[in-house]
Amino acid sequence: MNSVELIPLVLPIINSGDDIGLQIIDSINEIGYEVCEGDIFVIAHTIISRAEDREFYIPSLSPSPTAEIIARKTGKDASLVELILREASQIIKVQNNIIITKTVHGWICANSAVDQSNAQPNCAVTLPIDSNKSAEIIGKKLSIHFDKNISVIISDTHGRALRRGAINVAIGSYNFSVLDNVVGREDIFGYELKSTMIALADEVCSAAELVMGQADEMTPVIIIKGLEQRSPVSNIEELQFDDARRLFK
Repeated sequence: MNSVELIPLVLPIINSGDDIGLQIIDSINEIGYEVCEGDIFVIAHTIISRAEDREFYIPSLSPSPTAEIIARKTGKDASLVELILREASQIIKVQNNIIITKTVHGWICANSAVDQSNAQPNCAVTLPIDSNKSAEIIGKKLSIHFDKNISVIISDTHGRALRRGAINVAIGSYNFSVLDNVVGREDIFGYELKSTMIALADEVCSAAELVMGQADEMTPVIIIKGLEQRSPVSNIEELQFDDARRLFK
């Protein structure tokens, strides 16, 4: 049985224009960690969004008539609702104080993943424009600097439709087996698995969340050491069902 180790990295507060890759390198050097072949870096999207100028001052946003209507229905600030709508390609459901949308990135989640936690006062953070590209830029920088084959996953905390509580999931990746296809492998009784696909990227992000935290931990990057990737590199979009295949709508 393989053992997996999780190493948290402390980073300073990230501002617009900061180089996340360089911040990670500085943090690694500070703790004296030796980057290994196959290390996986899980990065909270919030720091990437802030570095990429995706933090918005809510009072500066002018709410549309639709935002005003939804704000009255949900009790949310109308300017915040406006930001949620700007990040949405489709409004799926509005109930109580929750707005379920399909984001412009294709994710179905609450409030278009617009988040006020770990944002500056009166601000909210949206998802990066292209989390895969962000992961690639950071991943290549780290790989070249440390001369190792590494992977990067960008994470976000999402709720679940049929279970209480939020978990960390993957929204972007670089050089990672997002889906682990175990079809054809045998279980302990020799039964050949016929259809099992493991959402490995989501499992890794949830593991990282155990030490990453949600509050004032200041550890938005987790190195996962010792995880074996048994399937080929795949794209983060493969985690999503298209509209025709969704069982719950």
